[in-house]
Amino acid sequence: MASIVFAGIGGQGVITVATIVGKAAVADGKNALMTELHGMAQRGGRISVELRIGNYESAIIPEGKADAIVGFEEMEAARNVPKLKENGIILVNRRRIHPVTLSRTVQEYPQLKVEEILGKYRTYYIEADAKALELGNKKVVNTIMLGALYSTGLLNLNEQTLLRVLEESFDERYRMINSNAFSAGKMLVGQEITSTV
Repeated sequence: MASIVFAGIGGQGVITVATIVGKAAVADGKNALMTELHGMAQRGGRISVELRIGNYESAIIPEGKADAIVGFEEMEAARNVPKLKENGIILVNRRRIHPVTLSRTVQEYPQLKVEEILGKYRTYYIEADAKALELGNKKVVNTIMLGALYSTGLLNLNEQTLLRVLEESFDERYRMINSNAFSAGKMLVGQEITSTV
């Protein structure tokens, strides 16, 4: 059983990754519940998706019960920490995007506050943007984050099943790059642990 919060900004592929994991769980013979809870899935807007794999009655993760937060953007990861259980983990892409809410009010990005919040948890910073550029396609950041999540062992899914669903989710032209991105993401977590509580 696993409860995971995927958080980011619209346009980062947050829903895509959560959907891939959910489909893979079902294909692997497990129950999966998913819900989009906050924000609009539009470019620049906050978005949070909660996914639960196992015999849960509700897709909504109670506060303090998430096994992991997968943050596609640093502030959105920090915003969702109330959901995380005491010994849960945070995987966060090293990316700072000024959300629409900050842009409208001309506020500074609260970097020090974000770092303070994330520093209280077992946080792994993932250089997904840099790796995506290295692979030649900045759009595979979400697949890199998927690989990072898979490497934690939390999903408890058959890797071949997950890879099959991943491949089926993209046009044939992008299957190889996404497969490579998934493999690259699996290698990043062990290198990037920053704190343990």
